[in-house]
Amino acid sequence: MSIIIENVNCSRKGREILHNVSLQVQAGEVMGLLGPNGAGKTTLIRLLSGLARPDKGRIMIQGENAADRSVAFRRLLGLVPQENNFESELTIEQSMLCYARLYGLPDPAGQVEASCERFRIGNWRQKKPDKLSGGMKRRAMIARAMLPDPQVLLLDEPSVGLDPDMRQEIWQLLKGLQAEGKTILLTTHYMEEAEALCSRIAFLRGGRLLYTGTCTDMRHWLSPQRAISLEDAFVELSHGQLAQEVS
Repeated sequence: MSIIIENVNCSRKGREILHNVSLQVQAGEVMGLLGPNGAGKTTLIRLLSGLARPDKGRIMIQGENAADRSVAFRRLLGLVPQENNFESELTIEQSMLCYARLYGLPDPAGQVEASCERFRIGNWRQKKPDKLSGGMKRRAMIARAMLPDPQVLLLDEPSVGLDPDMRQEIWQLLKGLQAEGKTILLTTHYMEEAEALCSRIAFLRGGRLLYTGTCTDMRHWLSPQRAISLEDAFVELSHGQLAQEVS
């Protein structure tokens, strides 16, 4: 398994955010993490990336414990947060160079150039982030995260706020990374995105994992007698009788 989450609990300021969450993601799989706002998705991404530690349980990435945040662990993992986190005073290229040097890459300038070519980042790499569209910044964040060639990529709402054309571009980038054998775990509230990209999904509500499996199986599980859309399934798990029973 590429990602192993075992019996993870996490609380902040006395409020439970995640309760006994267990999940496994296979190498080369694209797993979608779904759930309503406040379900604990972003917190789980932070735990997976080593930016926070669970109160209980264990998270392993390619055999490395996330809580240790070792050099080996950091090289295994790429993180694309929901919010732009480029330095406002640096150009995209300068920011990527800093990132490459931070990771001790042997040829920072060459690897930044290669990543920009790979992810089709043109002359606008010379611009500062406030001069770029949301889609450009998201693409550049993926290019930066992939500089050390990590085996696992975490993305928090990778296409939120993007227009449909740019969303499709981001999807194609992620499909290309999956074709290279990368393991991808992403949070999303776009049902179309989950169906287009994810071989399996995990649904969180109130910090509890309600479902893990394919989109098709989730629809059949919730409504065995009639066909329902993934949007309807999302609403049922978020607000319906089943959600109330397990909360």
